[in-house]
Amino acid sequence: MDILIKSFNRPYYLDRCLYSIEKFVKGADKIVILDDGTPQIYLDKIVSKYQNVVIKKSQFYESKQQFTINGVSPKEYSIPINFWLEAAKNASENFIIIEDDFWFIDFIDLKQVNNEIIKENVIFLKLIWIGSPMVIQSKETIQKNNFIVLKPKLFTTIPFLYYFIFYKFDRFKIRKTLRFLKINTQKKHLAYYTIYSVAGMVFNRDYFVSLWNNHKNNIDEGLQIYNALKFLRKNKNKFARFNNQVLRTGFMSSATSQYKERFGENVDMFVFNKIMNEAWLMDKMDVTSSLPKDIDQEVIVSILDNDLEKRILSKNWIIWMNNFKKQYESIGCKIDW
Repeated sequence: MDILIKSFNRPYYLDRCLYSIEKFVKGADKIVILDDGTPQIYLDKIVSKYQNVVIKKSQFYESKQQFTINGVSPKEYSIPINFWLEAAKNASENFIIIEDDFWFIDFIDLKQVNNEIIKENVIFLKLIWIGSPMVIQSKETIQKNNFIVLKPKLFTTIPFLYYFIFYKFDRFKIRKTLRFLKINTQKKHLAYYTIYSVAGMVFNRDYFVSLWNNHKNNIDEGLQIYNALKFLRKNKNKFARFNNQVLRTGFMSSATSQYKERFGENVDMFVFNKIMNEAWLMDKMDVTSSLPKDIDQEVIVSILDNDLEKRILSKNWIIWMNNFKKQYESIGCKIDW
């Protein structure tokens, strides 16, 4: 089973991700980093530490590298979806997909897991749900050796009805009416993440590729869930979650600055990541010392406070971080478990 890691300009997180794979993961066939613009000087250090990884670069790598080197947010952000899809098509039949800010916290034997999911016809195996029961809703469960097979508790499995109730149809204020009638609720909507997630799971290759039908080079989670339901209408496959969460994810940064205006603080993630990258490159940032928890907040505060240019104030970053976490806590996630 291959491991695909989507990477963009956070080698300090990528380092702990790869460190955790070495420590906890057995039986990985290939570890492929799908990089979209991390400056080469940082990738060189990654390869020097983890010589068994393969690094592939997106078609946007060169242009994005110029922004990430300078710590400047691009005005437009091209998403390398076709690059991800090509990697998936060339991956093992079942593969793990994670992002650079994920890390393993417990042991997992991928050859054993692969044999089990093939035997049970499982096409989607969650390895993380951040403690939220709303994204693993099930009518019933069946315990297997390493995982629990789920019978997803979905309001509807009919693609058109999902489209009408939860996705795009909103004429005549119908969406507001459906919410008032408690037909379209957050809990019912989040249940669909039982069969879908952005990262942190084992995917069957055909299922993963099918989710991106008609993507138009845009990440649209509603469209992917709609495609998932269409796939299920034609196939009798199963969904599952691992017995316990074997992955965690970070909340100290973001790969982009999409939350900058929403959180109301002057925290540009391209500048922030440049500061962290520089500290990590010069070995001023031990990203593994705080494992299995996230990178220590005080370490980041110290780096920001000692930045001679004062590019980002630590007090502003703390506000940004807390607001970032609240998005997930609002749907029942347990950030610091």
